[in-house]
Amino acid sequence: MTANDRFRALRAELREMTETLRWAPAGGRPARFFARRSVQARIRARKVQALADEAGLPHVREYVLKSHVVLYAHSSDRVVLLAMRHQRQLSYAV
Repeated sequence: MTANDRFRALRAELREMTETLRWAPAGGRPARFFARRSVQARIRARKVQALADEAGLPHVREYVLKSHVVLYAHSSDRVVLLAMRHQRQLSYAV
């Protein structure tokens, strides 16, 4: 599979995710790094929650694609994508 093929597949997955989140904003899993106890994880969690709060969105979740994980914040009627990472990456670049 070429890089162009992988990019097209990722775009298709993102379109499908967008449609799913349009009718089910809480469709992803709870963001896992909020449960981590390290100082770095807590700092990262505070930054992400501050981004969500700034956008007026109370909930932060992750949506798992085939090879990527998308971090997003949502309310009952709005979704904002915050970051995306490959599943092999340890953390998001927020």
